[in-house]
Amino acid sequence: MIQTQDLKFFSNMNKAMKSQDQIRNIAISGTFDNGQQQLYNILIKKWGVQTNTDLILTDNEQEFGQEFQSQCNIKNLYYQKKINKKEEEVEDGYLINLMKSQNNYHKQTESLARLSDGAIIIINFEFYLNNEIETIIRTFLKEQNKIVFFINKIEKAFLQQNLNGEEIYINLNLIIEKITQIIQLYKSDRILNPAFGQIIFGSAKQQWGFTCLQFAQFYENKFGIEHKKLAEKLWGDHYFDTSTKQWSTMSKDSQPLKRAFVAFILDPILKLSQAIMNGQKDIVYQMIERIGIQLNEDVKKQDGKELLKSILSIWINLADAIMQSCILQIPSPRTAQNYRAASLCKLDKNDKLFESIRDCNPKGPLVIQICLMIPYKQEFISIGRVYSGTIYTGQQIKILGCQQKDGKNQDLFQVIVGQTFCFPQGEPGYLEQIPSGNIVGIKGIDQFIKGTCTITDIQHSIQMTPIQYQQDNLVRITITPVDPIHLTLVIEAIKQLMKLHPTISLQLDPCLILTGNTYHHLQFFMEELINKYLNNVEIKKSNYFVSYRETITDISNKNQIKTPNKHNIIEGIATPLSDNLLNQIESDNQSITFKESLKINSKNWFQNEKLKIMAFGPNNIGPNILVNKSNYEDYQHLSEIEVHLNTTWQWFTKEGALCDEELRGVQINILQYLSHADNIHRGAGQIIPTARRLFYGCQLQAQPRLQEPVFLVEIHSNIYVIDQVYKCLNNAKGIVIEEKSFSETSFQKIKAYVKGLNIFQFHDSISQMTQNKAYSISSFDHWSLLNSDPLEDNSEANQILQDIRVKKGLSSQIQNYL
Repeated sequence: MIQTQDLKFFSNMNKAMKSQDQIRNIAISGTFDNGQQQLYNILIKKWGVQTNTDLILTDNEQEFGQEFQSQCNIKNLYYQKKINKKEEEVEDGYLINLMKSQNNYHKQTESLARLSDGAIIIINFEFYLNNEIETIIRTFLKEQNKIVFFINKIEKAFLQQNLNGEEIYINLNLIIEKITQIIQLYKSDRILNPAFGQIIFGSAKQQWGFTCLQFAQFYENKFGIEHKKLAEKLWGDHYFDTSTKQWSTMSKDSQPLKRAFVAFILDPILKLSQAIMNGQKDIVYQMIERIGIQLNEDVKKQDGKELLKSILSIWINLADAIMQSCILQIPSPRTAQNYRAASLCKLDKNDKLFESIRDCNPKGPLVIQICLMIPYKQEFISIGRVYSGTIYTGQQIKILGCQQKDGKNQDLFQVIVGQTFCFPQGEPGYLEQIPSGNIVGIKGIDQFIKGTCTITDIQHSIQMTPIQYQQDNLVRITITPVDPIHLTLVIEAIKQLMKLHPTISLQLDPCLILTGNTYHHLQFFMEELINKYLNNVEIKKSNYFVSYRETITDISNKNQIKTPNKHNIIEGIATPLSDNLLNQIESDNQSITFKESLKINSKNWFQNEKLKIMAFGPNNIGPNILVNKSNYEDYQHLSEIEVHLNTTWQWFTKEGALCDEELRGVQINILQYLSHADNIHRGAGQIIPTARRLFYGCQLQAQPRLQEPVFLVEIHSNIYVIDQVYKCLNNAKGIVIEEKSFSETSFQKIKAYVKGLNIFQFHDSISQMTQNKAYSISSFDHWSLLNSDPLEDNSEANQILQDIRVKKGLSSQIQNYL
């Protein structure tokens, strides 16, 4: 264990850890190259524990420490706000559990949103907003997190773009308006206003930042206005007339006034920056004397950007601005769980366990949700949030997985806690017990955990709401060990690494197929798998390929199938879903009540059909519907085999008849069911294979087609390599849908659609052809129908179909089911 010199830090941290009102669980999130790591390091340097750099470590200790720090971006900070400038006058301290995604490919936003109560989302001043930012905002709002926004890289506005104060304000206001539009889509009751301290403006690179509230406190005595009221005048259309000493909401035509945000915040920063960059130190010293800051001799020797960074980071320190805003805007666990409890667990509000979670009671029953895994010394530490009770080393606990059947948990283990950890420094710090409201690391239980799970110490069965990861599962690759003797080793290595990548899935039959959300994520996973877990095993891998969907474009014949014992008959017909209904299902399928809303709101169904929906699929929520359209006499008999039909439906919609791809937009109506009077003649062994033949046969009769994914690609490029970007898009047969230039900059943003397999060619070529002067972000957008017939030899769709069947180890001939 790396020892530290700051014992006072641990004493303060332990004290704050036991007070649920003095804890803040905060995540940092944003897009590529937005300053996440810089901000994370700044906060740790100012408010974290400092390790003893003179300590001599063995090579193994250094290696384990470096690996843990690269994988674990959770740190405990201790923040104390000064009441006055005197060092001894401080408020009670706060324990800050600060979290950040490991890297851009791990897609940990969903896990961090569940662990935290609030987030700092970073947005670059010059790049505005993109689809990824909208996804991040939506994810945190979905988990009822409070959000603080940090608009970064503002220094470029006056150091590179030479914008004046009013131009900077206009750009900032445009960004804030777009953020507000996104928030209003998902949380109409959320109000975003810089005057409330919800937005920090600044530069992570130069370590300075401010809020309107901070400057309001600075000017409070000058204007004689309480700082919260004054902050409202420091944003928006508020002007101060120095001649009349009056505030107004309109500028004068005869003598235009500067808005307050420009006059009292931006202009002093711009004037100081200009004096520093021009070497006018006499003006600089006059200004810092009025501001009330002092410089040491080392700083006085600096000049240019180095001096600018030093002075601004002393005057308007970014770490202070971030922490003050977070303490004010982000609630404590006790406050947050009061309104989050209903969505975190499905318990009756009068249940004592629910009350314990809602109140964040450290003396209540133990309830923890495990959300992440972190590798440490050839094993894993399980990271979770303590929602109720207190966990301690040696405690006997129950681990409840996500698999439920008939109200009982299928993944149930009783184990003893190995060790419990906090994260104050480079390595995990051992603590004997950790109470509710905190983030905990648990050692010795990872072998019992698959994905997220719930930990408790009571007999009462509880299941925290599973984390809903965005799993498009569109990018795939097949892998095979050269020596078959290594197959088991490869499978175990993949399963171990999947603990760190919950959005990666593995299909074992008929071959090893890895599936991920994006090309970059799966590529990163493969590199880590081969280099860290299978460095002595030779692997054969296919090219990356995408998932397709199977659909139908016509109505099939009415088909009757007899069960193997000839005692039962099922009749059905396949028909395509309308586009309106299909879009409604896909847009609502994350909602628990989406079936009910579909039945009530859809205008594409007759009332009797609405009431006879038997199943959605796959996974009971997909865009395919099994409908009971039998007559009244058959209705009762059909309800007796509904479970078997649903089982078959999930199987069928998960693996279609063409090439084992998921189905989309298929409706099958059960028209008639003739059954034997004796239950023994209509069991699962008779019904499931018969229903399977019926479903597959109807699909193949209804003009089956393939759908390919279309990706929305967002490219940020230097204007000097824009020709190469367009060449990449042309090679990938991309369709440009939006172009946007940023005034006073050399950057341009392009949005384009790229279909199917072309996405890999595009991502591989853009970095090479632009020499890393352009980067792209891609996400699934919609499905596009391949018009050619996949059952017609040598057609485009048939070639794709045969390629998929070869990769999956299927025969080239499609089975005839009828």
